[in-house]
Amino acid sequence: MCVKNRVLAVLFCLAAGVGSLMLPPTGRAAGDQLAPAAGQHLLTAVAPATTVSVVEGVLRNRTLYEVLTACHIPPAEILSLSRSFKPVFDFRSARPKDVYQVSVDNRHMIQKFVYKTSPLDEYEAIKNEKGGYSVHKRDIVLDRQQVAKVFTIETSLYEAVADSGEDQAIAGMIADIFAWDIDFYLYPRKGDRIAVVYERCYKDGVFVKYGKILAARYAGKHKTFSAFLFNDGRFDGYYDETGQPLKKLFLRTPMKFGKMTSGYSIRRFHPISKRYKAHTGIDYGAPRGTPIMATANGRVTFSGWKGGYGKLLMVKHANGYQTYYGHCSRLLKKRGQLVEQGQVIARVGSTGISTGPHVHYEVRVNGKPINPNKVKKSRGRPLSPELLAKFKPIVEERLAMVESLLEEKTSLVMLMQND
Repeated sequence: MCVKNRVLAVLFCLAAGVGSLMLPPTGRAAGDQLAPAAGQHLLTAVAPATTVSVVEGVLRNRTLYEVLTACHIPPAEILSLSRSFKPVFDFRSARPKDVYQVSVDNRHMIQKFVYKTSPLDEYEAIKNEKGGYSVHKRDIVLDRQQVAKVFTIETSLYEAVADSGEDQAIAGMIADIFAWDIDFYLYPRKGDRIAVVYERCYKDGVFVKYGKILAARYAGKHKTFSAFLFNDGRFDGYYDETGQPLKKLFLRTPMKFGKMTSGYSIRRFHPISKRYKAHTGIDYGAPRGTPIMATANGRVTFSGWKGGYGKLLMVKHANGYQTYYGHCSRLLKKRGQLVEQGQVIARVGSTGISTGPHVHYEVRVNGKPINPNKVKKSRGRPLSPELLAKFKPIVEERLAMVESLLEEKTSLVMLMQND
């Protein structure tokens, strides 16, 4: 749908020198006005004043240069603006839906320029005393609203979230929090319920993004898992109700979501070679290009082609551990580079000896393959007694909230406005 450009004229009357300001600038005849571009409208008024015209519109399929030259702004002025913007935004990254607002005086010189790439990203340039521009990214203040909701799994976490009317980004956030304890390929069962307290962020009454998950409780068929957000004075982290950190040495899987297509086995019938042989890892099927994450901190020891593995990335970890990520379509890290747990290091593919797009995930200890599901999941340090004293009141309140949600038979939604 076309978005009409809006043009507002703001008139500023000067206390002195009015007669001289009525004279037209060099090269312009008296009575000339700023000519609006096609589709734009200009509000004018006859008054003895310097006129500042404010033109606002959407970039569409034009360049910023084309937009500004349509307002008769000199090329040198546009170049100066572009250069001033470079430290904060490169206009080569401009997109058709970007919004601009330019304030131009009656000499066609830019006095102020605002550029919006999203509700959360706004940039402002103001003419300074030297004739250049002072550019900064605007601070956006968001209204945060707490939401408490239950998601019931019928087939998958993603579908449970979508069926509740929420964006699937929430599913990804839940999966990230429980990544060390729950394998969302295998663990969820029909009827499992997840109570979550999270933030929804609004700007001018319009939802723009999700904030933080403050608390979550997964009530599974066989076990219950809890996560509570807490800042230890340096970083935010998630802890269970006893103050134990959820983060462990290894993630359970190298991808957030997908399907396990083949497990670890010492004797598996190979679909291509048509004979029985050991399968020293776990295969996770997913669409080509799906992000593959490092399951632990480490250093890349190999990145390239390796026989039946196809494009393979190998990472060395502490205590003699090593992980393999095979059949990738793209390798995003090179040999010698450090990688962090959860960092995207490759993309799913079907290179090497493969029947379809998947990642072959393998764990070795001192060179010997082991079942990835048997890797010891050692935790980090628990909260100190001093921090635990601060943690307990917070957790007790949030634990009572998620437990009361789980006791309900429906997906109850509770809204709480943040202070």
